[in-house]
Amino acid sequence: MIQQVQNTCQLHRLPGDDANRHIDTFLEITQHMKQNGVSDDALRLSLFPYSLTHHAIAWYDRLPRNSIHSFDDMVRKFLSKYFPPSMVTKLRNEIMKFEQKPYESLFEAWESYKLSIDRCPNHNMLLVRQIDAFYNGLTLSHWDNINAVAEGTFMQKTSEECYELIENITAHHNH
Repeated sequence: MIQQVQNTCQLHRLPGDDANRHIDTFLEITQHMKQNGVSDDALRLSLFPYSLTHHAIAWYDRLPRNSIHSFDDMVRKFLSKYFPPSMVTKLRNEIMKFEQKPYESLFEAWESYKLSIDRCPNHNMLLVRQIDAFYNGLTLSHWDNINAVAEGTFMQKTSEECYELIENITAHHNH
């Protein structure tokens, strides 16, 4: 089990590492691991340190003894260290200030925008604000394209309809 965790999901704390994705991957890997008489929570707590390396393991080693009582406690402490509120604010601002690059297709812009949302799972932004930020960050030609497909003014639709419309457009025009 330890080797599987070490081979599949190690957090190095390099610039590209994503703490939320690390937790998701760790949970995916450990969801099928079972040991007789050991709860899932206890198993995850015992395996989690093996998913860390370098600075992250040093952080873990400095945690006060008996300060973690559940895997949820571990996740909270881990994310407060490696995904602090300042990071949430920075990523939320990137989402809200989205701007399509001149050379990007609508498909590329939409995929890039969705990735920025995925990098900040606790952004707490309503779908209507997400759609508004994306739409307002598009180039004029893509604005016109979306409005034409929407048979009128795109932003007069519900946020769910807007999302589906963009998904449908980009699914069929991914170049």
